[in-house]
Amino acid sequence: MDVDNIPIGIDFRTHIHETLLRTDVLIAVIGANWIGADAAGTARIQEKTDPVRVEIETALERKTPIIPVLVDGAKMPNSTELPPEFGNFAFLNAAEVATGRDFRNHMDRLIGAIDRILAGDAYVPAPRSGSGRTQAAVANAEESAQKPWLVSVLRYFVVPLVLLLVAHHAVVNVLDLNTKYLQIASAVVPFVFGFALFWLSGRGAGRAFAFAIALGIIAVVGMTISESLNSGDPIVPQTRGEWWDNINFAVIIALSFIAGNGVARALRAVRNRKFGKP
Repeated sequence: MDVDNIPIGIDFRTHIHETLLRTDVLIAVIGANWIGADAAGTARIQEKTDPVRVEIETALERKTPIIPVLVDGAKMPNSTELPPEFGNFAFLNAAEVATGRDFRNHMDRLIGAIDRILAGDAYVPAPRSGSGRTQAAVANAEESAQKPWLVSVLRYFVVPLVLLLVAHHAVVNVLDLNTKYLQIASAVVPFVFGFALFWLSGRGAGRAFAFAIALGIIAVVGMTISESLNSGDPIVPQTRGEWWDNINFAVIIALSFIAGNGVARALRAVRNRKFGKP
């Protein structure tokens, strides 16, 4: 709970932002009094400093997938009851979790929706909310679920792959320099993007490891094909030395990416400890 987990003296907006950097899915648990309307008709959700509002707005800004979960017979709030910054939040397809005999089925459906988002698939929750009406924003949820993964692939895999292939072409094919220059590029480029993967997007170690392995293998294959097309030599390495060179470059690329990601994690941990953040 926020009263226990947000350190005393820390700006809760900063704390929420830092936490959401490490969040893949935001679950918005909506009860009957979620907007917090009082007797005078003033809604808590309209206050800019309300923690729940800050969480929802931050998730929307970061394109973090949001799953509204209706409990205790609650209904999705109307867009007129929400701040303009919430955009299409009121039209997100909501999952329902009710007590009683359907609780397990509802939870299984919710867990399945979360698993699909984490796997990069389209989010297709229950077709109807607790109110019995269809929430017709599946396309928006689909886009929210898929975009972060696609952006990560483009920024932290495709871009460094292209840079490595360009560096190889310049060093080996065009300038015919010592391969030590290519080794330096193969260490620096993945390190920078591995660092950025965590520092800028907060992605987990599993994704960093997958990107590192794939980047090392595909980059080396691309380099081998490029050199073969330029020199006319066979694409497949012919000697033990050539095989070793390919393996060596793949290992340098993968380990540098993982090292960059690890350094970013260590620096973030030091910074959080220094400023009292969890």
